[in-house]
Amino acid sequence: MAWPNFAGMRVAVLILFTLSVVGTKAQDDSTIVQSKGWNPRDSFHRALARIPGFRLGFDSRNSVLAGLPVGVNGFRYGLDYGKVALWTGYYSSRLLRTLEADTVNQGFEYTSSTLEYYVHQSWRFELVTSFQAGLGRYWDYQKSGTGVVRQNAGYIVPLEMGLGGTVRFLRYFGFYAGIGIRVTPFNPTAFNGPYWSYGLTYFTGTMYRDSKKLMKKLKR
Repeated sequence: MAWPNFAGMRVAVLILFTLSVVGTKAQDDSTIVQSKGWNPRDSFHRALARIPGFRLGFDSRNSVLAGLPVGVNGFRYGLDYGKVALWTGYYSSRLLRTLEADTVNQGFEYTSSTLEYYVHQSWRFELVTSFQAGLGRYWDYQKSGTGVVRQNAGYIVPLEMGLGGTVRFLRYFGFYAGIGIRVTPFNPTAFNGPYWSYGLTYFTGTMYRDSKKLMKKLKR
């Protein structure tokens, strides 16, 4: 399937590339060590030995379904170990369109698990890779005025891989961008495609830690 040439995806790629370059140049070797720059071989062992923080939030993105742009609604929660994060989330999308006298209804919904690994991490810049596997259902219906023309539905097993980056410009707020690809090896190719997102983000971990400090001060 040929991927559409969407302006939004080009913007996300440009922003992510800029964040990657700026984030890499912003630190020297000593700073990288201080900002959790562990060797990848021992990153998982050291990270999982820590007490994780609980995180939750929206994970909506833009994507492609049957060669057309769609929005994917997402919500996830998980454990943040610093260098590594583990998430569980729910994602859904629907494409409803009219082709002459026919109505086409396509979409999917699934629950997935995500592993994130922070390639670069400091207070101001983050660059993270993600690997995601899910299980859910898909549907592909086409109905004409005289009856059902096509009726397909079943299980879907989406596999996704992505790259994302954030830059913090205020203590609690920043800007993010991400790109990735979704493949469904056991399902119709109409559900394969890229995904991308960009916009403002907020840092719940910093908010939570600051709230705890404030509560301790008020109790004194």
